[in-house]
Amino acid sequence: MALGLNTNVTSLSAQRYTTNTQDAQARTLNALSSGKRINSAADDAAGSAIIERFAAQIIGNSQGIRNLNDAVSLSQTAEGAISSISDNTERIRELTVAAGNSTLSASDRQALQAEVNQLSQSNNDIIQNTQFNGMAILQGGSFNFQGGANSGQLQNLNTGNLAGSGALASVAGQIDLSSVAAANTSLNALDQDLQRISNERSNLGAFQNGIEANINNLRVSIENQAAAKSRIADTDYAAQTANLAQESIRSQAGLAMQAQANASSKQVLSLLR
Repeated sequence: MALGLNTNVTSLSAQRYTTNTQDAQARTLNALSSGKRINSAADDAAGSAIIERFAAQIIGNSQGIRNLNDAVSLSQTAEGAISSISDNTERIRELTVAAGNSTLSASDRQALQAEVNQLSQSNNDIIQNTQFNGMAILQGGSFNFQGGANSGQLQNLNTGNLAGSGALASVAGQIDLSSVAAANTSLNALDQDLQRISNERSNLGAFQNGIEANINNLRVSIENQAAAKSRIADTDYAAQTANLAQESIRSQAGLAMQAQANASSKQVLSLLR
């Protein structure tokens, strides 16, 4: 190889290789210290885009679980209130059966009617006052819940209107115990009430079961997405530690080669003496 003073190609080449090695060493140290294989898009552009998509899915599904937990809470609130209405209505029916007795005096019937009226008012109060986050939930309504990260994952709950037009007989003051015949007519109305109450409770129970299944499915999805994200994003400490050792050796070798290359220039001076 020719010896020259103006340009030391060997030194420049050694510097380039050493710089590349030191850059790789810096990236490895960054990965080891941060725990992340990808700390910027420059580290792996495609991998970075995939990680962002996984992260969006994980965040969205986590929020979906919180939304569905609210759905369960609303449903449980409604079911608890309807359970109380059911208890009151069953007691009203018991009193109505008791009124189907010709031996009762007028004062007996008044006492039975008074308790029925109290229980009916209690049912009405429950319907009017049962709310979830300020919203009445037993007066008919449609409630929607985003149950995941993506469109098409909307969950819907429709609750029946137990007040107003078409209200329960035990709420609308239609239970009459003034005679055996009136009590018998009231029994038919109460049986219809209890059937409606049963249907509402069944609807809420089925909704809760479906929501619980969706929540469990979202948890599995989050677990799998987090595992997939980890495989792409997280540092493999065994591999990166081995890389660091190799890069350290290369860096030291490169510096040594630069010293040798720089020394060749001094040989030119010795020829000029």
